[in-house]
Amino acid sequence: MRWAGARPPAALDAPAIAAALREFLIRLGHGRCGITVLFASDSALQRLNARHRGKPTATDILSWSYLDDAPGGSPRLLGELALSLDRARAQARANGWPLQTEVLRLLAHGCAHLAGYDHATAAQDREMRRLEERLLARIGVRGLYPAAPAHRRTRSPRKPGGQGGRQEGSPTPPKPGARRRSG
Repeated sequence: MRWAGARPPAALDAPAIAAALREFLIRLGHGRCGITVLFASDSALQRLNARHRGKPTATDILSWSYLDDAPGGSPRLLGELALSLDRARAQARANGWPLQTEVLRLLAHGCAHLAGYDHATAAQDREMRRLEERLLARIGVRGLYPAAPAHRRTRSPRKPGGQGGRQEGSPTPPKPGARRRSG
């Protein structure tokens, strides 16, 4: 792991992060591979995002997978991740959990990308989210993502006398795409 500053921020437990990364790689079937992680600022991620993806905006995590470059199996280096500590701090604050938790969440997401997962479609997004939840659960981090909404009726049954429809105070169904995503 490389830190843009001389040392990791005091709010982060670097050995626990390294152990989590090892666990993620094992669970993804790439336990013999290594990865490189750069912890940097929003401005550094913005430059990398512009250079490599043509998007001149900051983002929380970027990934470069070498999986396809390995003839006949797993590469020694699965890939590289770049994580914005500025973005991780803001997202941790917004979600009400510690910086360490947000960094682990982003690293699980990034490792899933390195292993070939993507979230370009709704089905891929659901699969990747479930994978991230399993990876995080292996290191004791649970409950970060809301449960998938159960199918809710948008109309109540007809009342005697022909009245029907949604009642005031009854749950409103979630709007499509209302779930917060990052990365």
